[in-house]
Amino acid sequence: MTVTDSPTMSQRYGAPQQRMSPAAKKWSVISALALALAAAVWFTLGNSFGELTFKDVGYNIESDTRASVDYQVTKDFDATAQCMLHVMDSSYAIVGARIVTIGPHEGASNADRSQHFRSEVRTEHRGVTGVVDDCWLLD
Repeated sequence: MTVTDSPTMSQRYGAPQQRMSPAAKKWSVISALALALAAAVWFTLGNSFGELTFKDVGYNIESDTRASVDYQVTKDFDATAQCMLHVMDSSYAIVGARIVTIGPHEGASNADRSQHFRSEVRTEHRGVTGVVDDCWLLD
């Protein structure tokens, strides 16, 4: 009788653990990979639908009372969004503001979700920059 097989050792430390069979190891790895793939697909698709993003593309100060803001909005095809545009002077004071509504549009692929716009903004004084301050979805 060896030291590891004695009743005292098994009572004290419990029975020796059984090792996984090669088939069980293989199915554990396959299951873990399948779960990781499913999670990646879930996060990728979940983040691309129902999301509204916007970014400034450019601006043009046309006169003391007019400017235009170029911007990109990415949204679902059937969604309607509104965006707040601001024209600011050199001290970052807002000299012009406008809310624009962006309605549903046609498209077939994920790349078609993005649209480029140029909107005119009336100003009280000459501005030096134009930005998209915020966008939100309408119910």
